[in-house]
Amino acid sequence: MAQIDHQLLTALMDTTPDRIYFKDREGRFLRVNRALREFHQVPDDAAIIGRTDFDLFLPEHAQDAFADEQQVLATGQPIVGKVERENFADGRITWASTTKVPLRDESGNIIGTCGISRDVTEEHRKAEQLNEYARELAEKQAQMETELALAREVQFAMLPQSYPTFPQGATESASALRFAHRYLPEARLGGDFFTVTQISDTQAGVLICDVMGHGVHAALVTVVQRVLVEEIEALAGEPGAFLGELNRRLHHFFAPLPSSMFVTAFYLVIDTVTGSVRFANAGHPHPLHINRAKHQARTMGGNPLRPPFALGVAVDSVYEEEEDSVKAGDLLLLYTDGLCDLGEGKDLTADDPRFLALVQNCARQHGETFLDAVLTQAREFSGQGRFYDDVCLVSIDINRIGATA
Repeated sequence: MAQIDHQLLTALMDTTPDRIYFKDREGRFLRVNRALREFHQVPDDAAIIGRTDFDLFLPEHAQDAFADEQQVLATGQPIVGKVERENFADGRITWASTTKVPLRDESGNIIGTCGISRDVTEEHRKAEQLNEYARELAEKQAQMETELALAREVQFAMLPQSYPTFPQGATESASALRFAHRYLPEARLGGDFFTVTQISDTQAGVLICDVMGHGVHAALVTVVQRVLVEEIEALAGEPGAFLGELNRRLHHFFAPLPSSMFVTAFYLVIDTVTGSVRFANAGHPHPLHINRAKHQARTMGGNPLRPPFALGVAVDSVYEEEEDSVKAGDLLLLYTDGLCDLGEGKDLTADDPRFLALVQNCARQHGETFLDAVLTQAREFSGQGRFYDDVCLVSIDINRIGATA
């Protein structure tokens, strides 16, 4: 049986690709297998038996290996799977996963060590390469985050930083109309956009838009919209013509793009003398008209039998002008559909009584306080505490209507 065991051990040592060796307490090789001889490029056992790691490796690695062996000898505890860097005098560098255990005699005394080393140079190279890729990716990600943060600041800077007063030069508290907004991109950048324009001392134009999708591409379109809106300022007093021209220019901009895009939009012109509100819609949610005196909220305008095209879809789209009216004390809320896309079966529509009640319950508030209340109520209604799309809200408090406004 002893002869069979010896033959089995010899066969195992000579066939395994792992390097196996036995050493005495001074670190001298007692026996090695074929893989270790080939690794060190020696012709036979005689060329390595009695030598130590200091004869085969540079001192840096030899000293570490010797220290590990002395630890095993002193404690009797094995070292398992330690990854080591192996340095050679000819400049080679390899990596190995090494296990070292105590070698005992028949009485259980520790007389040396037994070691098994598996070459993991290729695995280590791949791991290092992956780490380098990860580092480069992290650097690019950090650069992208910095650029997105800057782009976000630019996008917010493009939104109105102050609002016109009516008549021009009036204080905010004395203005016939008071505006407020909230802008919540779903990601770092958003595709919602709005403007407030002073057409005259008695007329204000308010545009709200929602670009298909969100993120960088949608944000870029909002920049284009900003430029186009300024270019067609002469049409600001005519809602239908204004959206028609904006549609033609956006269609021209979208035409060369490889994928289709569109923008929903709602534009209104409010007159502080007559109280008339003229507007046109391009596939956008209709604003809400809140009558504070009667505690009522309703959608403004809309012809469900003739839904209008969004901007950029068809170059010859016509946007019909509609008309409504407001009184002093009323409130208008323009919004993008992110306010109603609440997920998990909680989506709302503009004519949903629950949505109207949600807004009406907040209408005792004014300006930003009102908008914050609406956002809070919507989050609580969804049960998610978040929105799944960009959200833009614009409120118009009607302080006075009449020739003295």
